[in-house]
Order: sequence, then structure tokens, then C-alpha cells
Amino acid sequence: MAERQPVLVVDVGGTLVTRTRMGQTERIVEAVRLAKGLSAEAEGELRRTVLTSADAEACLRALNPPHGTRLLVAGELAADPGEAIVLPGAEDLLRAAVETGWRVVVASNAGPGTPELPDSLARHVSAVVESRRCGLVKEDPRFWTKLVDTERVDPHLALVVGDQPQADRDAPAAAGLQSRLVREGELALLAADLAAAGPPPPDAFAVLGGDHEPWAGREIVVAPHLCSLLTRVTRARVKYVAGQAEGIAVVARRTSGSPAVLGPGDALPGVAWLVPGRERSPYTIPAGLRGVLEGYGLSLDVLSTADRRHALSMIREARSDTTVAQRTADLVRFLRERSKDGLLS
Repeated sequence: MAERQPVLVVDVGGTLVTRTRMGQTERIVEAVRLAKGLSAEAEGELRRTVLTSADAEACLRALNPPHGTRLLVAGELAADPGEAIVLPGAEDLLRAAVETGWRVVVASNAGPGTPELPDSLARHVSAVVESRRCGLVKEDPRFWTKLVDTERVDPHLALVVGDQPQADRDAPAAAGLQSRLVREGELALLAADLAAAGPPPPDAFAVLGGDHEPWAGREIVVAPHLCSLLTRVTRARVKYVAGQAEGIAVVARRTSGSPAVLGPGDALPGVAWLVPGRERSPYTIPAGLRGVLEGYGLSLDVLSTADRRHALSMIREARSDTTVAQRTADLVRFLRERSKDGLLS
């Protein structure tokens, strides 16, 4: 069962640290390319093999390079990996997360020989999930599904942070996780956003902190973790709080891509908590619809709360009088058919 604590899932290389030497995987790829050449497909397979090998010996066995390149690969596996340099804002980010109630999990494409995380960062981390230990690379959505399962992460309360679009945004999104891509200098901004949002309220059911992007002339937050809010409707209202700030936003389904969250006009906070809004049931039936139903001797009161919400949402979200009329007619037909079957009194 997932835990209710929010989880910050953070990439290492290029996000929290950089190194004084090129990464081991890149050096091995370059050595093999110089020795015999590599197609794009072969290079991808080579990278996956290196990154998912538990240690240098396992990597050599899995690669089984020909004699001409074996010594080159073995040499790179045994070479000094270089020193880790903590990037600006990295420690501030992890500290801000822990101080506001987050659990920090590291997710890394760490091949054999990757040094441990520097102590200044490691002390804030509760768990490490690495490709060399789980046998999957971060570019594979199954890596993220496994992380969610093994670390008991609630996807609604998780935020993935990294610098690579495929590994840290696209693959997590396919697994139902929101993400925030960060570039140089942006870790301090995210740390400030976490501090401004503060600890999660007791009734928080989700966190909003993903990438911002333009959509339909508006700035929206990309929210793959909120798909479940749109199973029966195309739009859902949500209340957000971030420290002393609060407001109402709309989660909207898109024909392609993850759901979009739109603010009330101004940009949404960088990080905010979603909490239950004021209960609006029973819903007020629009006067026009009420008149039509009364004309047929029908009522929505006999429907379950969920079915009534769905029926009214479909009519309210209609963008033209023609669509309203069509959906009203469909609802009337549905209620009359059920009445004929004796399901309505």
C-alpha cells in the first residue's frame, strides 16, 4: 500500500551533481565506437547493458566484447570515475524538501563503478533506486512503475525532478507521475517553491508541481498524475493551497498529452497542495433542463450522486446551444428508456 507522505524523486547526474570526468557509460560507448563503429540501435543496447549491470565483471560478461575492444572496455570500467561536484542549490533543495515533510528518493541511471552520493546530499535521502540494481534504465516506464511499487509511493503525492526529457519526464509520465525538468540554476527556485508551499495539509490528496507549458493561449501545469479525476468528465474543479495562498483551478482533459491544470488567471504557484473543495451536492439543475425534464415527468433525483454529477457536467461543459440540446435529448432518452424498463418510479 502506498504511503501518504509526499515523495520528491530526484535524479543525480546533471541534476544534483556533475563530475570532473565524463561519465563511465559515455567513455565506454566512445571506446567501442572508435574501435569498431556503432549503429544507433547498437549504441542504445550498449548503453542499456552498461547501465543495468550490477558490477564491472557482470558488465564485461553481458557485453562480451571481442578481444580487440575487451581491454578498452575493461580499462574504462576500472578507471577513476572522477570527483563529484555538488551543483548549486542541490543541498538547499533536499533540505527544503525534508523540512516541509517530503521523503526524498534518488532515481539514477547508475552503472557499475558509479561513486556514492556525497555525504552533504546523502544525509537527506531516504532511499536510492538505481538502474544497476533494478535491471531497468530510467528511459523505460517500467523503471518508474517498479520504483512506485518498491518505495510505496503515492503517485498523486510525488514529484520527479531531473534534467533529461526522456528519462525524467516522458517515462515517468507514462507511469502516471508528474515531473519538473530543471536547468542550471533552477534548483534554488524549486527549493523556494517547496518552502513557500509548506507542509502538506492533513486533507491534501495530491501535489501540483509539474512542468509549466503553453496550451490554448494559457500557461498550464502538466499533470499526468491527475488522470483519475477525469474518468467521467472532461473538466474538474480543484482547490489548491500553497502556504497562505489558495484558489480554485481546473483540471482539463486534452485530446493528446497529459491533463492540463489551469489557474484562475494568474500563474499557479510553483508547488501547491490540492485539497477537497466545498461539497456541491446536491447539484442545482439548470432551469432549462429542469423544465424539459418536468415536461416529460422525469427527474434526476433518482440517479446516484456519481451519475447525476456526470449528467450535469456533460451539459454544463457543452460549448454551444446545439450541443446542449443534443446532450439534453440524450439524457431524456436515457431516463425514458430506463422508465420503460421499470427502473424509475
